[in-house]
Amino acid sequence: MSETLHPEEKITSIIFVRHGHTEQTEKGQLYSDPKAALTERGKQQAESVANWIVKEQPELLLASPADRVRSTAAIVASALNLSINIVAGLDEQHVGDWESRSYLEIKKSQPELYKQWCEDPIRNAPPNGESIIQLYERIAKDINKLVAEHNGNKIILVTHAGVIKSAIIDALQMPIDNFWRLNIPTGSASKIDYTSNFATLQYASLRF
Repeated sequence: MSETLHPEEKITSIIFVRHGHTEQTEKGQLYSDPKAALTERGKQQAESVANWIVKEQPELLLASPADRVRSTAAIVASALNLSINIVAGLDEQHVGDWESRSYLEIKKSQPELYKQWCEDPIRNAPPNGESIIQLYERIAKDINKLVAEHNGNKIILVTHAGVIKSAIIDALQMPIDNFWRLNIPTGSASKIDYTSNFATLQYASLRF
């Protein structure tokens, strides 16, 4: 007589791909501009991750709405022969009045404001922007919704660094204060497997 101690569960796999390199990335700027474009280096990064990701044999390709994400996803879609499904709401952190500015520039021009933000960069938001905890709460909700909608599928989600960091923190039940300790480079891939009981981070920030 045999007994199944651990009944098989459906696994929903999401491979998170950060969009390719942009000029704003090169300059170290904060930005959520949906019109920011890929550089030639960014296109090459997208091609590299696309060629690697073919072996994963995903069933669905999702992408955030921003142009740099769509452009990255289009290169991935061509390699996979999949159509792109745009997911509204999976935007990068809204940085408000700090759009297109670097931390160093903000520190020099608005030292008191910068000091206040540094006292708690998780819960303090840029002026007219979104805090990290607000970003996390928004993204965690949307990712969990996607997992429920696509139960048992293997998914590629092309998106932003802040989205991927939020997903990892939520999956591992990490304190939100670890957000800035995670590095998600442009053109990198990170994989999380989800079951009904827990999530497992299989790899993070792979570049090709």
